[in-house]
Amino acid sequence: MPATAADPADILVTANKRPERKQDVPMSVWALSAQQLERAQVRDFDDLVRAEPSLTITKTTQPGNNSINIRGVGTYAFSIATRSSVSVIVDDVPQAFQAQAFRELADVSAIEVLRGPQSTLFGTSATAGVIAITTASPTTTLSAGSRLGLTTDAEWRASAFVSGPLAPDLLFRISVSGNDYRGNLYNVYTRHWVNGQSGVDGRAKLVWNASDTLTITAAAHHDRSHSSCCTAAFQALSPGVRFGTFGGVRVPQSAILNGITPGADNRRISADIDPQGDATENGASLKAEWTRAGYTLTAISGLADYRLDDLQDTDGTAFDWGPDGANVAGAIAGGSANGGWFKVRATTQELRLTSPGTARFRFVAGLFHGQTRAQRSFVRGSNSLGQYGSLTSVPPTTSAYSSYVAQALDTNYALFANSTFDLAKRFAIVAGLRLNRDTISYRLTDRFAGVSYGVPGCSTATPSGLRVSTCNTFDALSGRLALEYRPSPAVMIFAGYDRGYKGAAYDLTSTYTTRTLVTQPGPYKGYPIADVVAARQPVRPETVDALQFGWKSRIFDRLIWNVTLYTETFHDFQAQSRDELTRQNILNSIARVTTKGAEMEFAADLAPAFTLQAWGTYNDARIRIFPDAPCFSNQTAALGCIAGQQDLAGKRLPNAPRWKFSLSATHDERIADDLALTLIANWVWQSPIVESLLQDPNSVQPAYGLLGLGIDLHNARKSLRIYCSNLLDQSYALNRGRDGNWNINPYGAAAGPLSDATKWTPGRDSSRYVRAEFALRF
Repeated sequence: MPATAADPADILVTANKRPERKQDVPMSVWALSAQQLERAQVRDFDDLVRAEPSLTITKTTQPGNNSINIRGVGTYAFSIATRSSVSVIVDDVPQAFQAQAFRELADVSAIEVLRGPQSTLFGTSATAGVIAITTASPTTTLSAGSRLGLTTDAEWRASAFVSGPLAPDLLFRISVSGNDYRGNLYNVYTRHWVNGQSGVDGRAKLVWNASDTLTITAAAHHDRSHSSCCTAAFQALSPGVRFGTFGGVRVPQSAILNGITPGADNRRISADIDPQGDATENGASLKAEWTRAGYTLTAISGLADYRLDDLQDTDGTAFDWGPDGANVAGAIAGGSANGGWFKVRATTQELRLTSPGTARFRFVAGLFHGQTRAQRSFVRGSNSLGQYGSLTSVPPTTSAYSSYVAQALDTNYALFANSTFDLAKRFAIVAGLRLNRDTISYRLTDRFAGVSYGVPGCSTATPSGLRVSTCNTFDALSGRLALEYRPSPAVMIFAGYDRGYKGAAYDLTSTYTTRTLVTQPGPYKGYPIADVVAARQPVRPETVDALQFGWKSRIFDRLIWNVTLYTETFHDFQAQSRDELTRQNILNSIARVTTKGAEMEFAADLAPAFTLQAWGTYNDARIRIFPDAPCFSNQTAALGCIAGQQDLAGKRLPNAPRWKFSLSATHDERIADDLALTLIANWVWQSPIVESLLQDPNSVQPAYGLLGLGIDLHNARKSLRIYCSNLLDQSYALNRGRDGNWNINPYGAAAGPLSDATKWTPGRDSSRYVRAEFALRF
């Protein structure tokens, strides 16, 4: 990684599965070293959005449903049998479950983001891009270090490492870290802070230089985390709006608010269940690299076991629907909750051959095999995740009691190759192909109704006799073609086409437990909704065609200016949407989605001790064909809702800002022979976004900017850093929208303005705080 921000000649990235200078890769790549990540205050995976402008993260009620998006594109889905659109890779091992990414970035040496389709080299979960994380390697001399940080809003972090040789040819590194953040919402009922997280992380790595040509690296990690994210607080309630329709009971606002006053910056909630997402992961990898005559044969094996236990408050209140509260007949004491557990076991093997990097014809080719076994147990019922008394539905609406367990198996085989051929001294062509075979299957048991799907294995009929397919195999071809031209050694111009592919999906959610019969005329009339959902599976594979054009330039050896223009068209785009009135979650296959725009990187040494880096994006991400989308809660015919559906053609994708900029500046000053002072400034700004796929106007987050300033006093062994995040105290929401639990009518009892019940989830740094951090290295 570079010594200065404006010298990317030394920034090595692995976009083509070989170490290359970032300026030599004909695609849009963002990358930062460990030092740059520290100065940008990137400590958790969530923090990346403050530094990388093409990246956004959509947070929901728990980590299993979060979405990582690049250029506005990501997969937001509740199902264990749906792949992500952004692949997260740690030390060459892909993460099978997107929730695994949401952790502390402990002992990391570099992070790179490959924008746009990367299916050729990185497989079927990379139609939008790749985030590659590289952890620190062992050192050749004995070294150790520790770090402790505290904030003014009750967060602490601590980490330590030791590294060095065990023998002349055997190196090791061990690191541990821990963190705790109480959260930024206060639950007045439980008297706990929520929307926080805590955890511990341990990693070990051994590198054995078995010979001059063979290196073997073994790594293992253990992560344990507790998340109380994410719940929401009331921002607005229209006068007279009442809560719930359960058992004919409509509860007045005062009984729900419990003394809370809704407002734009309200950070108090009242709920009898604190949100919970407790995760544990154990993983290991083995990498062998054998080099001969400039060719490198690499074998990588990975294994990971991940478990997430989740619990959320379904009604988001502390209201008691039982004998001591509303006294609804048959209801037990307390409210309603939903949750259960995820279990994911993933194995990967990759074998690849890489040619010498200086040859006129350069290539990487290989084989890949991955298998993911995922399980989900889910209950929507009482606070203790049991049946709600003698009732088959749970408050505050008439959502059905649900209890199911699902299993999904995904096996992938792939043959891939990517090559670069220098047609002339300044002109080269890049070509790549990947042949995929995906075999997917599932089984699901509705424990309450006593019916199963996919049992026996690969069954062809639902319990009511509808034709179904619970095992499927798909073959697909993806690839890329690019040209690069170098008018001078300091300038590269490139243009390329990428074809990306993401496999078919099963929508394994609580809709499989909905036994209500279809009443609409047609072939499914009279069949249970669950059987109809099963009969329409799987959701079609997603493909993308992408074009890009750009240049990378280095001017006067002190200034970097890189620009990429792109357009991407997604076909059968997989996206989850939610109908708040019916409380159903549906994985849709949107016929066409497009994203197009421009990305810019600027880096300069403006003075001997002053460096500046800036990134910017313009991104127009839109739905092109989606004529039968569900309506958002409270949507009227005047707002485009006809017979419960709306046409979303031309609407923007959620959480996809049109403009986003990120800037980082540092100034170094030597104040003594062994003491230096670094001044740090970071700024990120984004334009307004809509946070609902269904375009609910109450989900709009206005434009905002975050400014951070810090000082770092350091020498070779010690450092003291003080940093103020969100200096201007700008408030913003991770999520915002209507709460469908309320009895909101389009115009109330008479003509008038729309009645609202709006909630928001504040971001981690949506208010000002100061961090002090001390580090010691020896």
